[in-house]
Amino acid sequence: MKPQNTIKRSRLTFFCLLAFTFITYTTASGQTQEPKESPGYVVIGAFTIEKNAIKLIDYAKERNISAKYQIHPTKDLFYVYEQVDKPQAEKQRIKESFPEFYDVWVYRGELGRNTLSNTPSSSAIAQNKSSDDTQVITEIDQSTHAGIAAVDDKKDAKPETEVEAPKNLEKKENTYHVYLNTINSKNMKEVKGRVNVIDPVRAKQLMVAKSHEVTEVKDPKNGDNVIKLATDIFGFREVQQTIDLDNPVNDTTKNYVHTIGDSIIVDFELQRFKKGDVLVMYNVYFFKDAAIMRPESIYELNSLLDMLKENENLVVKLHGHTNGNSHGKIIHLDPEDKNFFSLNADHKEDHGSAKKLSLFRAYTIQHWLIEQGIAEERIDIKGWGGKQMIHDKHDTQAYKNVRVEVEIVEE
Repeated sequence: MKPQNTIKRSRLTFFCLLAFTFITYTTASGQTQEPKESPGYVVIGAFTIEKNAIKLIDYAKERNISAKYQIHPTKDLFYVYEQVDKPQAEKQRIKESFPEFYDVWVYRGELGRNTLSNTPSSSAIAQNKSSDDTQVITEIDQSTHAGIAAVDDKKDAKPETEVEAPKNLEKKENTYHVYLNTINSKNMKEVKGRVNVIDPVRAKQLMVAKSHEVTEVKDPKNGDNVIKLATDIFGFREVQQTIDLDNPVNDTTKNYVHTIGDSIIVDFELQRFKKGDVLVMYNVYFFKDAAIMRPESIYELNSLLDMLKENENLVVKLHGHTNGNSHGKIIHLDPEDKNFFSLNADHKEDHGSAKKLSLFRAYTIQHWLIEQGIAEERIDIKGWGGKQMIHDKHDTQAYKNVRVEVEIVEE
């Protein structure tokens, strides 16, 4: 063997041994290991009403989640949380073990009322806690700034469980401040939606109010000063509550009505629909002659998505319907098209029956849900065209014929 080859091989052996020694040393010393995760809070809910936070703690304890709550120093929201050494791992454990907590998130910052909010708070809703409860939980991650929330995952930056604290309203003559506290009874989360305010004496709708906001309700002047409140929130059964505006908390109503300041708080524990029920998506809108949704459809779509995320055993069938059975132009998605909410030149154009259009519309919703992470086998579709219209196609209510219905097949 030539001397230069022997030298080359010796050098190669030397460098291999050197590299092996370096890797062994750095691994043993921990220099190449993943950085240790700092402690943090796994937040399972954020509430405008303190009572709701307490309910969620009781619910969490039944599932061996050691939850506590504190108020956020600037948001006037009560955070229900676990304080743990490895928050990301605990977040993942909760999400996998309890699907109803699919939107938990990691928070690093301060909790406890130690500053005044920069925005008008609702003293009528977000109560000041007693001195025993206002101890500030100090910042535990030096990479964040005091009093400002920080999260580990960018996708968690705006957690779905948060509801903005409502602003105060100035009290007016012959008006009442009513706060409609709609809660998902499955996971105790605050659910935003519509509530119909009805005069039960005249059987007349007075107004449509938004839940989780302080609403001005005018004196109905019906003699009894009584109103009926009926929820209208997609994905949940209707709940009705009746209150006397002058005497809201009495033996009949004390289980679902209380007051904070001059506001009347009315509780609604909402129940999900069951197997065999059919929900109508009246607030999902499509462009004319198209299976492409309008942007305003996203709110009700997200409500359906929440329902599917909350219960992994839920299987649904989407039924598409049209107003009449005319043939015509159909603009629709192809399998690779993800542009669900605006018309463009990339969409496919076809010609066919109303039944075909209604099937494409159900398909669009199905594939939007799949894009959000719902398994395809949980969503079946069917197109009916105009075979099951609920109004004559020339009626003033005929627009309601154009709809997608959600049938709950399994739960």
